[in-house]
Amino acid sequence: MSTAYTTIAAVQGKIPGPILTEALDDDGDGNADGGLLDTIIQNAADAVDALICNRIATPLATPPASVRNAALWFAVEEVYGRRQKELPKDFAVAIAGARAWLVAIREGKQQLDATVAPVLAAGSGGNPVVPGRVPVMGTENTYPVPGTGTY
Repeated sequence: MSTAYTTIAAVQGKIPGPILTEALDDDGDGNADGGLLDTIIQNAADAVDALICNRIATPLATPPASVRNAALWFAVEEVYGRRQKELPKDFAVAIAGARAWLVAIREGKQQLDATVAPVLAAGSGGNPVVPGRVPVMGTENTYPVPGTGTY
């Protein structure tokens, strides 16, 4: 089980109250069911860890802001999905970007954070990532910004 990488307050800050309450009210009493948001937050942390665990030792004791942000977006996605609510377009773009970034870490094309050591050795067969080095545009080490078509 992973460490929670986001908070209830962060999720509440992203999702309007009525949408959040409706998504978390399984018993129909008009109130969010206790513990459900905690479970969703834990699921989000597990999803982040599952994407990077082959490259990074998880769970992360002190997750960088980028990981906390990815977990927040994954929690938002699960909340909206509970009642098949359509995600706002900018939310969907942010979630796709977070997921693509974590996949790039898993594939060795991106580095999580300068303070987090990768699990795999340099000679493991993955593409090397040099901290501080800016990839040349148009190479396999650059990624389009989801939904914009730009690099």
